[in-house]
Amino acid sequence: MKTTLYASGIILTQLFSSFSYASTIDYRSEKWLDDNLSKKISHFSLTGEPAKHRTLPSIHSPKAQLGKLLFFSKIQSGNFDTACVSCHHPTLGGADALSISIGVDATNPDMLGPGREHRPTAVNYDGGPTMPRNVPTSFNLGFWDTHIFHDGRIEAMLPVPYQNGSVGPISTPDSGIGVPDPSAGANLSHAQAGFPITPKEEMRGFSFAQNKSNQEIRDLIAARLRGELEPLQINNWPTLFRQAYNKPNAPLNEVINNHSIREVLGEYMRSQAFVENRWYNYIKGDKSALSLAEKRGALKFFSKRPDGGFNCQSCHRGDLMTDEGFHNIAVPQIGRGKGDGDSGTNDFGRYRETFVYRDAFAFRTPSLINVEMTSPYGHDGAFNTLEGIIRHHMDPFYSVALYSYDGPQANIQMGDWHSNTREALWAMFLQQTMGLSKLRSPYFYTETDINDLVAFMRSLTDPCTKSRECLAPWLVDDDQDPDGLRVYAVDENFNPM
Repeated sequence: MKTTLYASGIILTQLFSSFSYASTIDYRSEKWLDDNLSKKISHFSLTGEPAKHRTLPSIHSPKAQLGKLLFFSKIQSGNFDTACVSCHHPTLGGADALSISIGVDATNPDMLGPGREHRPTAVNYDGGPTMPRNVPTSFNLGFWDTHIFHDGRIEAMLPVPYQNGSVGPISTPDSGIGVPDPSAGANLSHAQAGFPITPKEEMRGFSFAQNKSNQEIRDLIAARLRGELEPLQINNWPTLFRQAYNKPNAPLNEVINNHSIREVLGEYMRSQAFVENRWYNYIKGDKSALSLAEKRGALKFFSKRPDGGFNCQSCHRGDLMTDEGFHNIAVPQIGRGKGDGDSGTNDFGRYRETFVYRDAFAFRTPSLINVEMTSPYGHDGAFNTLEGIIRHHMDPFYSVALYSYDGPQANIQMGDWHSNTREALWAMFLQQTMGLSKLRSPYFYTETDINDLVAFMRSLTDPCTKSRECLAPWLVDDDQDPDGLRVYAVDENFNPM
């Protein structure tokens, strides 16, 4: 029955496409584009200043500097083989350029990005990536007001744009959805920093702190940094934490604990604010900041279907270009999954947290700022290019019918992708039918439409994210290694990163 419905869906998709609106924007004058973009900018109250009313730390602040050193160290990994930077390197757009990450037990712990592989003798080895989802970028983490992670399992319960970096109560997996976590910290970045060390596949490993709670794992890591858990040949963390907190004579458990570790890591990530781009310059009045194709793409992005656009802003709205909500667009379900469904390899997304049908297969809307630098795309990195993920938005049924993986990991798990994705497609179809979805596909589109939208999205890139020299303050110098456990990052050709 499902197979029949799936085939019918493709036919319906192609039928409906013939009644969709074709773009009428391509043939207008540049002045007409500028005038109409000005109206859109005003209508959507865009300022080009996402940092407005926010106070974000400088990378040169003591806590951000300490957080950077900890971010690059393997000391938080149960088996001393993985660091935060293993999946979030600045020169890889704050991520890892993989569809799905390799966490612990990599063949070469210092090799990041394409070429990083799971060690054949490791637990759960199957040749493919070890984690279930694509890694979100750490860039601009301090701009999120409501949810962190693809499924939003860290959530500000009273979400408001914050000025001093603090928000109200935060719920986390430790407390459960809708219940404040007293250990979450001052903001979403601090809360998030306490969780990568807890999953076995990510940083904890399969032999460290077994049968321990998340908080017990964090306390063990803090004890390790204090020098109380295992003898370390080098351990400068007590001195560095006392310096950063300006408490030279304080007891170690007062300066190195769950709260301070999460805080310094969060401050380092919140300092990664990369929001200087040509689109913002255009919003602020520089009409020469965008090319003609980029202006066409912008207008198609912000216009509704009857006006020749694709209504992308309905989800990617505001200056940060995200509603921080959750939507099912039926991205092909590849990789290990989260243990959901009959196959045990599916991923139900936000539904895992809320058990509400509108959230079935729904994932958090990503920000599009610097999107050019954060491929592959989708919650599982199913699409390697902007063109691919845009085409999928236009017509998910047709996209899935033609789908073949072309990403950077040849051995990614694909055994159940078709049946798992079919479930996501039909959930999406029912959500659309019930009025629970903002996705109004299928759209008729031309190659010019795709090229224009891609051009516009590339105008959202902060040039600093492309320059190692510009990113240098967020990288660790050669002589900085507080514990002898630093990741000396190399790419697949063993070039230093």
